[in-house]
Amino acid sequence: MSVEEKKRSNGVAHVSSKNNQEVEHQDFDLKNYISEYRGHTKIKRLVFIGNKCPSVRLAAFRTAISELKKGRDVQGYTNIVSTARELLQEGLGDEWGYDSSWVETMRRENNERDHTLAAEISKHDDDYVPAQAKRREYIKFLQDCSNFRDAQIRVRECADFAHHQNSVEDQLFCRLAEIENLIYKEGSEFRPTMIKLPEIWGPKLKTQFGTKAAVQAKIKAASGIHHLVKGQFENAAHVFKLISFEIDCPEIISKRDVAIYGTLCAMASFRRAQLQSSLLKSGEFKKFMSLVPGLVEMVQNFVQCKFKKAFEHLESMKVDVLLDYYMSKHQKDLYQKIHELAVVQYFVPFSHAKISRMAEAFGVSQNEMENRLVSLIERGAVQARIDNVKKVVIARDTDLRVETYEKALDIGNEYVRDLRRLLLRMSLQANDFAVMISQKNSGGDSKGPVRAGDMNPL
Repeated sequence: MSVEEKKRSNGVAHVSSKNNQEVEHQDFDLKNYISEYRGHTKIKRLVFIGNKCPSVRLAAFRTAISELKKGRDVQGYTNIVSTARELLQEGLGDEWGYDSSWVETMRRENNERDHTLAAEISKHDDDYVPAQAKRREYIKFLQDCSNFRDAQIRVRECADFAHHQNSVEDQLFCRLAEIENLIYKEGSEFRPTMIKLPEIWGPKLKTQFGTKAAVQAKIKAASGIHHLVKGQFENAAHVFKLISFEIDCPEIISKRDVAIYGTLCAMASFRRAQLQSSLLKSGEFKKFMSLVPGLVEMVQNFVQCKFKKAFEHLESMKVDVLLDYYMSKHQKDLYQKIHELAVVQYFVPFSHAKISRMAEAFGVSQNEMENRLVSLIERGAVQARIDNVKKVVIARDTDLRVETYEKALDIGNEYVRDLRRLLLRMSLQANDFAVMISQKNSGGDSKGPVRAGDMNPL
């Protein structure tokens, strides 16, 4: 235990081993959770959870290895088996150990398939339709192999041909494939791609890509994730709350993710009235929220200033947030913003408030409440001062009329100052006034006249 000291609080175990934070979650239902994803996202989340959560580490890595052997990603399989062996040693089991036979077979098949597709594209180079069909097949093949760099090169090539042929279907395929490449390649760092969808969404597009609403939802989900990983919580909230419930892209995100990401980002950014209108009164987003038990009640409590109940539920979600691939590294900042925004909104209608009563309302100790208030006051988020004797926070009186007069006076003084400078310059020019100034050159100092018209305004 000297190497891995565990500090437990609220069901979360923080482990100091190797400077990585591990999260203990005995009740985590890995099977149901991971069933909402597929493809690279499924593998990515399994490995992340396996690294973070000791209680499901074995199941997570075994599932990831089994999933990889259903596909073509040889390098990914090799890397994950190596990581699993390092963490689990012999506990991984022989069945999930390195399978050299599968690696060699799949590597050979991949090479053969790569050469075949490249040859077929060259063969049909003068015939757009079959050549483009093979290009799209080649892109999907490269994605399956996790060769996203080459896949992106092929996407650009495919997009060029689609543009020249004015093919709406192929252009849309390329833009969506580009989003997938950027998400898969960089993990959480990518730039959202804005796509203007065709006005007419015919049967052909519906067959290939699904409904127009579902495609729009997929694009918005990618954009929302981008803002989230950048820590742009307000932008993320605005995007997630507009996603259609028709979304169906388990290769990127689940409906539960939309609910949790959108709700927490909104709580960290929106005022209570905006939470009410954007989340609770939004029929579409409320469908997402209903998928996560207690989420609607938490926002209702927050809006109604029942912060203690809201924060109790928020704390119960902490373990799940820490095990989320995208939210984990933002958990501390996100929770801090939610707590601070609640304090700011709580204090607005009061001229003064007892710190002990505020601590009771937020379910924290008096010292912790005082520390939060000090931090907010120092940053100017709360216009108040603290009476350390009476342990009361007192709002600073603000006379809006005086403030307005002071601003008007400042603007007037600035205008008079600028006008005097301009009049002085015009007077100098009218009288052909010249000033002798020192001008340095390589030969030494010298003085020469400068006319008023050549001078900058004073």
